[in-house]
Amino acid sequence: MDENLRLPPIFHLVAIGRKNAAAEACRLAKRGADPATLVWARRDGFLDCAVVLSPETPLAEARLVLYAGMLGLGDALGALVPAGTDVTYRWPNVLEVNLAAAARLSLAVPPQARAGEIPAWLVLRAEAALGLDPDSKPPAGFGTTLRAEGCAGFGAADLLGAYSRHLLTWINRWMADGFDPVRAMWLRHAPAHGETLRVTVGDRALRGVFDGIGDDGAMLLRGPKTVRRVALDRALAG
Repeated sequence: MDENLRLPPIFHLVAIGRKNAAAEACRLAKRGADPATLVWARRDGFLDCAVVLSPETPLAEARLVLYAGMLGLGDALGALVPAGTDVTYRWPNVLEVNLAAAARLSLAVPPQARAGEIPAWLVLRAEAALGLDPDSKPPAGFGTTLRAEGCAGFGAADLLGAYSRHLLTWINRWMADGFDPVRAMWLRHAPAHGETLRVTVGDRALRGVFDGIGDDGAMLLRGPKTVRRVALDRALAG
């Protein structure tokens, strides 16, 4: 195990090879893995990890953990990258470094889960493109790597350790104080908040001012006459 890795004691680490961390975490969750089981797929120049969660609220509310996860990863990056590096959020699940996509989160739910019911488990996955050197090509779906943005001096184990600590902080804050402080902090670091956007979900293209985030995590798009809601689950799926 990497000697630089430091995790809060609540987490149970499962380290695997070059596989999909979320797929392994889902497999373990279906077999009854304990909450806070943390799967780490060890890859050079890339962080891929997924944590098994045991929700206590219906799926429609439990999905909000995605925002807590983004804040956790954002704070982890903020603690490790050089001063002056801009870490921001793009709805619904992308973290940008200097306005280019460098990390993302995703959420896996049981296939039979319903919005009004408490799911048996959730799996929250975090990925970050560290890169091997400043000239490394970003992986598919990413716009840059941390190394290309001048963020050196730490590896995947350092980022995983920092993420686990900040994730725990934000989940505890969400559980204690509700979604409002999570939403406020997320929007504070979202450059598109208040700007006019064109959002495509499925075969629909919507245009409006990014007015905020609803209590269910939906994007609120304000048009000339009405405010449209872009559902979080649909955006993540599409």
